[in-house]
Amino acid sequence: SSHLGPRPVRSSRAISVRCGDARRRSGPPFAAMSVTGTVKSYNPFKGFGFLTQSDGQEVFVHVSDCNGMAPTQTDSLTFEVELDPKSGKLKATNVQGCTGSAEAAKGGGKGKGSGGCQGTVKSYN
Repeated sequence: SSHLGPRPVRSSRAISVRCGDARRRSGPPFAAMSVTGTVKSYNPFKGFGFLTQSDGQEVFVHVSDCNGMAPTQTDSLTFEVELDPKSGKLKATNVQGCTGSAEAAKGGGKGKGSGGCQGTVKSYN
């Protein structure tokens, strides 16, 4: 019989998913490894930034992965590097050595604040 399109390849190996969806793949998507690095940039109002590994590669960091602290510009850090299943990019987890306050990192975000404002009405119709 005629088969339209490419034929599926059958194998007893684990399925490798190219689109970064680690949930459909057997085994860890990327082996975490402990590395050292420094803070390249960090925005305390947004709660994220970038670290530079000792080999020069940049890695995303979020305050939620910093064990209750926040990174500051002068920190020398130890962290694990993992592949983020959502973005498909590298991110730092289990970050140790942060000296900043994580409370300062809570900027609220997404515009869901109280919207409170004070002032005097100049004119009203």
